[in-house]
Amino acid sequence: MIYGVGTDIIDISRIDKIVKKFNKKFISRIYGSEEIKIFDKSFSKSSTNLFLGKRFAVKEAFWKALSPMRGEGIFFREIETLNDTNGKPYLYLSGNTATYIKNKEKKINGRFKFDISLSDEPPYALAFVVISLDRNV
Repeated sequence: MIYGVGTDIIDISRIDKIVKKFNKKFISRIYGSEEIKIFDKSFSKSSTNLFLGKRFAVKEAFWKALSPMRGEGIFFREIETLNDTNGKPYLYLSGNTATYIKNKEKKINGRFKFDISLSDEPPYALAFVVISLDRNV
């Protein structure tokens, strides 16, 4: 059963302007520790904002798919987009956000499954998040 669907598109130049203005302050506020590690060691300056933009779009799409009330304990830096060994992206939730999801699953007596898709055609990046609910847990 589909619980929620969210999508977001972002103009990469928006991320570029924010990074130029706030640099590490913006990155540490929005991105999780694993995303920052990948970013710091793997990306050239030319692909930096594409990496950050796609992950920002996932965070927004996740928020839209979940539709929480403002202030319910969801933090962007705790919603990370990582990749498995084959390169497939997946969500890694931590901290208050992970606790929020566990409590929500208990309350509705089910387990969430998160599917994400990322795409880009510079200057745009797009993310799509589908949250499915399995009640046979």
